[in-house]
Amino acid sequence: MTTPQPEKINCGAFSGETEQVTCPVCQPAPPLPRLVFQKAGRVAIWQCPGCELMYASPRFTEKSLLAIYENPAFINEDDSVLFDNWSYDKWRQSGHSSFVTSQLKVDLLRQFVKKTERVLDVGCAMGFFCLEASRQGYAAEGLEPSRMLASMARDLIKAPVIHNALIEDFAPGYRYNGIMLWDVLEHVYDPVGLICRCHALTEAGGYLFLQVPNFEGLADRFKTFLCRHHLKKSDFSHFGFPWHVYSFNRVSLTKLLNKAGYEPLRFESWINAVKDGSRNPVARLADALMRQRCLSDYITCVARKIGE
Repeated sequence: MTTPQPEKINCGAFSGETEQVTCPVCQPAPPLPRLVFQKAGRVAIWQCPGCELMYASPRFTEKSLLAIYENPAFINEDDSVLFDNWSYDKWRQSGHSSFVTSQLKVDLLRQFVKKTERVLDVGCAMGFFCLEASRQGYAAEGLEPSRMLASMARDLIKAPVIHNALIEDFAPGYRYNGIMLWDVLEHVYDPVGLICRCHALTEAGGYLFLQVPNFEGLADRFKTFLCRHHLKKSDFSHFGFPWHVYSFNRVSLTKLLNKAGYEPLRFESWINAVKDGSRNPVARLADALMRQRCLSDYITCVARKIGE
């Protein structure tokens, strides 16, 4: 029997070969998935009844996924306005969401990890968090597989200690008290393998901090309803394919973390207005109502390493 050849597809500025996949959390024997939405062409969005993970299949192969992050079209236009005559002071004074979010992440980190301790930002992109964490007293390092993004972090942003490597090839010779996985798991080829490698790089009792898309967020549920009932012609674009290949809820995230040796301690979600630095009282009230119930479109989680 011959092995099916990967099919090449185009998604806007991105193209790549695709492959069929099943739920990575429920391996080696995942149950039959439920079809959530059939996109134009062959790509569909599925949900695993075993762990509730939502995923795309077929999706880009690992090589094609990695190529996305070498494409200048991946750079957010809103971020690119910062790059002319870049300086830390200009970034801070801009009130840009990347600065506000970096501060929020450091505030979260501070609740669990002491200053001066080692922190690794996996999938650090342009290194914004590494820069802010180092300025606030942490021994922050970044790990970024994209040569393009790692170069921007080093040369443009001047972020400290940026490693350009895949995590499976990364062997620093020491462990970290905290590891950040912010907006990363939805992009990666093997989320279970990545979390397991983070476990090996974390000190005993150390912490994992992450954010992932939340398909149970109110806006995401509404968009999914409209698409499934043919009331919105966006072809399920809110999922974020081709760079997003997974979406989570608290159940699927808990099962993934448990499988890799972590115990979730806290789930919450931050509304976009807070991440944009809004001080509007209405936005603050909305955040207070939605944060603990995880009703916005991304889940933030803190987990602690268990075992060795």
